[in-house]
Amino acid sequence: RRTGEGVSGEHAGEGGRLFAAGRFPTADGRARLIPVRDPATEPRGLILNTGRLRDQWHTMTRTGLVPELMQHTPLPVLAIEPSDASRLGVRNGGLVRIESTEGVVVMRAELSRDQRRGEVFAPFHWTRAFASGGPAGQAVAAKCDKVSGQPALKSTTVRVAPVEATWFGLLLRRIGSAIPNGIGWARVPLTNGQMFHVYGTAPLPASTLLTRFAADLLQAPADSLLEMLDRKRGTMRWAALRDGALDACLLIAPTEDALPSAAAFAGLLGEPIAPAMRPRLLAGKNGGVTEEGPRVCACLGVTESAIRHAVATHRLRTAAEVGSLLGAGTNCGSCIPELERILRDVREPAA
Repeated sequence: RRTGEGVSGEHAGEGGRLFAAGRFPTADGRARLIPVRDPATEPRGLILNTGRLRDQWHTMTRTGLVPELMQHTPLPVLAIEPSDASRLGVRNGGLVRIESTEGVVVMRAELSRDQRRGEVFAPFHWTRAFASGGPAGQAVAAKCDKVSGQPALKSTTVRVAPVEATWFGLLLRRIGSAIPNGIGWARVPLTNGQMFHVYGTAPLPASTLLTRFAADLLQAPADSLLEMLDRKRGTMRWAALRDGALDACLLIAPTEDALPSAAAFAGLLGEPIAPAMRPRLLAGKNGGVTEEGPRVCACLGVTESAIRHAVATHRLRTAAEVGSLLGAGTNCGSCIPELERILRDVREPAA
């Protein structure tokens, strides 16, 4: 009920608002917790729990447009306990397929000892507007609990298996548009454009068709592209200029570890590229821009690397000390649990 209708004033509170008096409509005013066990839903795999992340709201129609809020967790990830991951052949950062009787989702894996064995966690925020793998909810069982009516948002049995990709890439464009079918992707907004983490499960086109393939992703004429190919290593890079400024670039490698830092290119989107600078552009040499790592404090823009350096250098012991030095955790406070985790991580090896 949304009102106190049918509930005595003692339990409803003034104005008929349910539970306003701090009591439940039971003899002693206390809630009844009912353990439910349905043999039909006994797990034959991992239990999928879906929920919210710190910096996102619902389906990211607003928060997903704010680059600062995407820097902490830029991609949808499935949290999985390390021993479960080892048993299934899942590696940290690798692609995984999450499948239930309702549907399939594809996202990255994140090995975490904070995750309970036998269970996995996926954020529900990413929709098809942000990732080709689709929303986590499409794998959630449609069945509802018989007592509470609660859907299985936190209790769906799923199978998890690694997805083998043949190539990975970074696609940066000033203007976001559709990615061709057959390519997996996740989109991250930038202050000056869009970045797509892309991958393929089929081989890349033949050498004679590679430039056309790149042109389709870059949304640029094939004969206008800057190109640098190393077929022996499997690394390929293309850039498209518009009126002398970087309009888009595509970087491909056989593994994600072999890709260059996105920071080396993201800051140059829309910037003029002098002719002498063009060979350095494709080589990823942009004048010393480096990857800062995830931003732990979204409010004040404090990165994890800065926090770890400060904790080790100044021998910080508490989140309050980190806040006094860097400001992290002193505004909304939602990053304090992560500050405490970083403090533990840095202190334990020293101990």
